[in-house]
Amino acid sequence: MAGVLTGRGRGGPTEAVRAANPPVHVATWSLLIFGCGTTISAASQRLLLEPDPGLQRLVELKLGEVFATLATAAILFAARHRRPTPTRTDLAVLLACALTWFLPEPHAVYAGMTLAAAWLLARRSQDRLLADLGQIWLALSFCELWSKLVFKLFYPAIEPFEVAVMAWVGRFVFPGLQTSGVYLSARPDWSIVMLEGCSAFHNLSLAALIWLCVLKIAGRPASHGALGVLGMSGVLVVAINIARILAMLPSAEAYRYWHDGAGSVTVALVSVAASLLPIVVHVERTPCPVTRPA
Repeated sequence: MAGVLTGRGRGGPTEAVRAANPPVHVATWSLLIFGCGTTISAASQRLLLEPDPGLQRLVELKLGEVFATLATAAILFAARHRRPTPTRTDLAVLLACALTWFLPEPHAVYAGMTLAAAWLLARRSQDRLLADLGQIWLALSFCELWSKLVFKLFYPAIEPFEVAVMAWVGRFVFPGLQTSGVYLSARPDWSIVMLEGCSAFHNLSLAALIWLCVLKIAGRPASHGALGVLGMSGVLVVAINIARILAMLPSAEAYRYWHDGAGSVTVALVSVAASLLPIVVHVERTPCPVTRPA
């Protein structure tokens, strides 16, 4: 009877697979190093190139990057029954994208991460673990880079609507609130200007990033219930930002406290809590899906 090929001989199927795929532990650590290295590079450049980014912005950026890093580590190490299967070409792409770490621009590193995420999603769509990593990295890149560019581009069209909504809500608290273009004032000698950096829609991309990270860490799908929770978090974040902007109206001292001082940090932390708690409650109430061994 003819023998069955087992791949044990030189040049067999097993040797071909080993040649195409690096050892499991090397692949795992390479993916983790790329994810962590990107966030470390961005954080380091912010500290070097932006000596005073503001307390609120510093807290937001750190928390977004921390959640993405934790999710990356959890995806790579939590599931012992499955391991990443990147090829040498995949790792070469990661290495090329990592070159953006050395560009003197904090946001450029996320352009590199975007390319890496797109590669993983396009090339390894059948590998759930690599697809999950690609989604996390894409969400982080969108939060730190692309959402800011898109918002800056389209905010002039959104601004009149937002000022009108802010004035409508504000008149419940300040009956004499007046608007003039992008200016809001509750008293004749003091007004604030609505710019894209202080928009009520600020932090929505961070809320989506936190939502996705929690789902990936918990191994839950993006179900209709989870999408509803994301919508709830978005409404809470917008409401918190509206309250912060209105709190700046009474005086210059109030503006400094809520825009640059301890109040801005409080708002950032409350916004993160509003993004985190609803999805955590949803995950706790949702049974963990049963995974069948391959």
